[in-house]
Amino acid sequence: MGLLHIYSQCHIIITMVPEQKRKHQDFEWLGKNMHKLQQKHAGKVVAVVNKHASIGKNAIEAYKISRKQYPDNEPVMSAIPTKDALLL
Repeated sequence: MGLLHIYSQCHIIITMVPEQKRKHQDFEWLGKNMHKLQQKHAGKVVAVVNKHASIGKNAIEAYKISRKQYPDNEPVMSAIPTKDALLL
């Protein structure tokens, strides 16, 4: 959870803690690279940590692969759409 700093009554600044920042960057990376992932791994599941994708046949497999490589980080998880699915 981010830290909230309030300066006077008009200014609010939200500071991301490192884990939130990493997850945000991984989420953005996932959005930018989903089309590439879909071309190679359609119908599978991806777990992303530090912009590194771990692919599995299901969520449990992807999660375990990711945690083995990055035991101290929770991955950002997503299903990879099939090739006939429309990505917007």
